Amino acid sequence: MKRFTWPLQRLLGVTIQRQRALRAELFRLSRELARVRQEIVRRKATLRAMLSDLGDEEFQVRLPRQQVVLSCSAAAEKEMKKLQVQLGALEQHRKELTDQFVKVKAKRESLERLREEAYQRYLKDLSRLEQKQLDDSAQIAFARKLLRRGVPAAN
Repeated sequence: MKRFTWPLQRLLGVTIQRQRALRAELFRLSRELARVRQEIVRRKATLRAMLSDLGDEEFQVRLPRQQVVLSCSAAAEKEMKKLQVQLGALEQHRKELTDQFVKVKAKRESLERLREEAYQRYLKDLSRLEQKQLDDSAQIAFARKLLRRGVPAAN
């Protein structure tokens, strides 16, 4: 009997590749999310440190520097808001990719299940064919044995 071939094997292979690509993209996106979050935390800490250092200064030194720090903090706040928007967009993209990944994973699992069912049918058919060949061989051997004994074969 011929080797087991499954007509949807190529589709399964492509689906597995898509799942791997989506997984890699999700990992890359997670690293990007972590980087943006870390950047936001770093900027907030820097801003807090600047304001804390300013609060520790004497009044005569603090007053001229306060104007500069406040204008810098306003710009830093704008940048952090931009980073928050970027973070939201990245999280939305990750959610979409996760949904897509789950669908591709479910498709892969169903294709693998179908392949396994087809393989089990193939093995069952192969077993039946082998059993039929064994039965035919046994019948032929029995008929030859009867003919050697001189017993006429019944039709």
